[in-house]
Amino acid sequence: MKELLLGNVVLLGEVPSYAGTWQSDDEMSSVDYSVRARFFADRIGELGVDECTSDPLGNPIGIIKGGEPGRPPILVCAELDSLFNPPGDIHYAIDGDTIIGPGLMDNAIGAAAVMSLPDVLKREGLAFKSTIMLAGIANTMRDSKNLTLVERFLESLGTKPGAAIIVKGGELGRLNYFSEAVVRADILCERRPGARQSPPNMIIVANEIIDRLLELELPQKPETAVTVGMIRGGYKYGTPATTARVGIELRSTSNEALAALSSRIAGILDQVRHERRVDIEYDVAAALGATSLGWSHPLTSATAAVIQELGLELNVYPSVSELYYFLQRGIPAVTIGVATGSDYHQELASASLRSLYSGMAQLIGVMLAADEEAADA
Repeated sequence: MKELLLGNVVLLGEVPSYAGTWQSDDEMSSVDYSVRARFFADRIGELGVDECTSDPLGNPIGIIKGGEPGRPPILVCAELDSLFNPPGDIHYAIDGDTIIGPGLMDNAIGAAAVMSLPDVLKREGLAFKSTIMLAGIANTMRDSKNLTLVERFLESLGTKPGAAIIVKGGELGRLNYFSEAVVRADILCERRPGARQSPPNMIIVANEIIDRLLELELPQKPETAVTVGMIRGGYKYGTPATTARVGIELRSTSNEALAALSSRIAGILDQVRHERRVDIEYDVAAALGATSLGWSHPLTSATAAVIQELGLELNVYPSVSELYYFLQRGIPAVTIGVATGSDYHQELASASLRSLYSGMAQLIGVMLAADEEAADA
């Protein structure tokens, strides 16, 4: 199956993951769409799904009918986007066992693995009692706020899945079955209009906020952390910055501890706002809660057993992504990786093709285990 897997990784990876627009003849309006989502839909149709449709957001969904259609379906899904979107054409290269290209590990190779399933299952002669839904979710990485599109995707499904497997590029051996409480936010500092005094440099104001954030005493139990991930400001050498933006992430294993931390940060921002006489906006891009499927849940146990049976090192850690939306809706779900790679968000991101073989075996093993669990329920 080397040619199938390699071809799908390269084909999908070289299709731009950004969203475009097209003019609707019926509604006479511009409609957003994902270029990669259209390719994913066309490709799974070629590879033999029984049906192919899309939700109201344009996310492609392929249906492989099960032997007992009355059972809840098993959803296998992957994000179609990449955080690294280079200007111009995208090119992938093959060097022995290694595939190289931008956006490969996050998440072209994960989406290609899901896209390959119809043909792989047919070649292996595998059938399921439950109906299998293969989905690609688009546009979630374009902006932090877009992660909520996963929730809208789940809302639009006509039936509640009995289990869900979220497929990422890496790392092989990964198992996420619980999520931490997370807030991702931007702190925007701006000069106050009409201020009489000489306005301060907004980069200095942003730096003062960062200093105060780093001085916060955070509990070790429940484990809580603040990460300053981005800072942007200014537009010209020698001119004080009129705006500055600080991107932060708050994490905790406790929803209550995260709420308390958010309140303390709001107090810091309010103090700086008045002392420095500037405008400060706290813009929350994403807020996820702490929840867990549980280590003893059959889906968690089966996934761990499959990973270990393949001789892979089990890597358990909390998710800070879309898993939360599944678990809060009562959908048993886990997140796994299908390849070993490096330099995720760089132009020369790479992955081992041989690791993808194990990744596909792992994915199908978890699907079969979920199907058996549904049959026994």
